Amino acid sequence: MKPAFYFRHILLGIFAISFTQASAQTYTPKRYTNIGVGAVRHGNDSLRTAFFNLGFFSNTDTLKGVQLGVISGMASATASGVNVGGLFAFSGTKLNGVQITAGIGSVGGQARGVQISGISSIAHHTEGVQLSGFSNICTSSLAGVQVSGVSNISVGVKGGAQVAAIANICSSTMRGLQIAAYNYADSLNGSQVGLLNVCISHPRGVQVGVINYSRDTIAHKIGLVNINPKTKIDVLVYGGTSTKFNFAFRYRNRSTYNIVGVGTHFMGIDQKFSGALFYRVGQYFPLTPQWSLSGDLGYYHVETFLKDNATKPKRLFSLQARINVDYAFNHYMGAFLSGGYGDTRYYYHWHSYRHRFIVEGGLAIRFQRSKTR
Repeated sequence: MKPAFYFRHILLGIFAISFTQASAQTYTPKRYTNIGVGAVRHGNDSLRTAFFNLGFFSNTDTLKGVQLGVISGMASATASGVNVGGLFAFSGTKLNGVQITAGIGSVGGQARGVQISGISSIAHHTEGVQLSGFSNICTSSLAGVQVSGVSNISVGVKGGAQVAAIANICSSTMRGLQIAAYNYADSLNGSQVGLLNVCISHPRGVQVGVINYSRDTIAHKIGLVNINPKTKIDVLVYGGTSTKFNFAFRYRNRSTYNIVGVGTHFMGIDQKFSGALFYRVGQYFPLTPQWSLSGDLGYYHVETFLKDNATKPKRLFSLQARINVDYAFNHYMGAFLSGGYGDTRYYYHWHSYRHRFIVEGGLAIRFQRSKTR
């Protein structure tokens, strides 16, 4: 799926800019000036080990205790304990403990513990928790939890969860739970809960959302629209006695289908403009290669664009049932005729506004999807 593939790599590139240190296997500690006071021991190799470090720019080679920096708190090698920086907190090779900053927290190697950042938490490998206001990034595998106000990115999740307001991205195998408006995983062995859920393969687990997509057909999906490679997508253009002019997408799976669309002039052609958004779910039965019979139930949200009063309210809802007959001219186009019944009611007190029979007819045009990624 090209849009999700590109979106994932663009996000990974943008956020990875702030990851400035190499992995622990090749990292050489860099000496920074310590502008502060504390309890520091110098080893035979001239490296500084701080047990307590307080200052504006708090820097040490190895931290075994507490470091408090008004501007930054930096440990060039390993930080074991509490690493706190006002704008920036950094550990070069490993974090064992807690890292807290109002800005960006970064670990060049393994982060085992908790990272809490106002902007972004970054680590090469995480075993623990990353919390941030903007983004969490793990450039290799994650075993733990990422919670962010905007996005979480990880190159694989061995076991854990990603929770964000906007997006979760796992560019390898996801074993765990993703909760966000948009969720993406290459291979999902777990669950996705959101508005749009996307995965390439889904051997185990479930997708729960408004739109669910996977590139295999074995995934379990719960949503308004569920798409896999065998889903047939039709564009419907039709007219009728309910909404007079309609445009919709129909998603047909093995025996069920969903329809999402818009319609105009619900109140009548001779009235001022009115419209409806609708969703229908149903089941179809092939009769011959050309003919099929189906039935569905639908919910319509109606906007009359009128000033609210007792006889003509501003908004209504309509529950509708239909029986449909489809005929396919070829693999690309067909026609259909529908008959049904609609019950329209007020939102506020559910009293009946009107109820009537429905007759509709139109064309179904098959949407041709690319078979390549």
